[in-house]
Amino acid sequence: MPPAITYIDSPDELAAFCKAIGSSPWIAVDTEFVRDKTYYPKFCLLQIANGSRAACIDPLAIEDLREVEALLFNRAITKVFHAARQDLEIFFHRFQAVPAPIFDTQLAAPLVGHPEQIGYASLVSATLGVTVDKEHTRTDWTQRPLSAAQKEYAANDVIHLAALYPKIREQLDRLGRCSWLADDFAALENPGLYVNRPEDAWERIGGLERLKPDQFALAVRLAAWRENTAQQNDLPRNWILRDEALLEIALRKPRTRDALQALRGIDSRAVQRYGDAVIALVQTPDDGRAAPPQPRRVQRRSAQTEAVLDAMSALVRLRCIEHTINPAVVASRRDLEEALESPDSAKVLQGWRRALAGNDIRAFLEEKAILRMRGGELTLNGRD
Repeated sequence: MPPAITYIDSPDELAAFCKAIGSSPWIAVDTEFVRDKTYYPKFCLLQIANGSRAACIDPLAIEDLREVEALLFNRAITKVFHAARQDLEIFFHRFQAVPAPIFDTQLAAPLVGHPEQIGYASLVSATLGVTVDKEHTRTDWTQRPLSAAQKEYAANDVIHLAALYPKIREQLDRLGRCSWLADDFAALENPGLYVNRPEDAWERIGGLERLKPDQFALAVRLAAWRENTAQQNDLPRNWILRDEALLEIALRKPRTRDALQALRGIDSRAVQRYGDAVIALVQTPDDGRAAPPQPRRVQRRSAQTEAVLDAMSALVRLRCIEHTINPAVVASRRDLEEALESPDSAKVLQGWRRALAGNDIRAFLEEKAILRMRGGELTLNGRD
């Protein structure tokens, strides 16, 4: 029988609930937020369950969340999420820190036979045989009062998650794969994941590889200005300037309001509000500081490189056969290309993928291991 749902909108109720579940070894956690009209997510609801209790906590009604903070940052309690990153961003902005330790069912699911980045509803259906109600997916969670149906919808997210966690954890333990996820979960605790530095904002913009160096330098300045402006005014960055408009400005370098207004994709309100700042950026001379590396144009790979990728793919398949894991979960063709081009950041060389196949890929690329046939089977360096 599912636990009863408590709706908490007073400090006394919150204190009583946090005390009641404070000795739990783990809790399932979810949030509801809105960011359609803001840069930062607006924290609207917090759901917590431990298998026997479940609550929806209203942060719009309760200003002091120290009881929740103590619960979330108690390292004796594992915090279970599905696709944790957005929820953790909420907590980072609210508490200036990231809860730990973390268990993310979306990251764990591929290690017990599910597709990579499986959605919450699909995982609940596959594991529990329960169909998740999607009626309130588009709810405006800032509105009060919430209906009984909205509260039930929100609470069910953590009630199902609390039922999922022991099952997935048991499967991981049986397969001996819990330790594989340690690096991935620890990475989620890095506060740097939740800080958008204006100087790095250009990295989220596609199409920069087709710009000339001076145009690229201007795009970097424009992206940093837009990010700063969005943060300071708590507005979506695309409300300041859309990506396609930013690229057009970098290409054309308009030096007057009329020239700016004539560009494709430029909103007249944006010209009115931000035109002078944009033109000033266009006219700003290069200050001589080292520019970030410009993205490279995609080059056609040589036949030799394709052959190396084929060998890497064969190595991944070899390891996946041993561990009965779908190779697509471990490394796509693009992931293997990244291992060739940028090994320090390649996904297949990080976390559990590194232990499963990444270390062997690195050894193969460094000519410390050899793929060969033995007894009609593919082996690595004769060790298999």
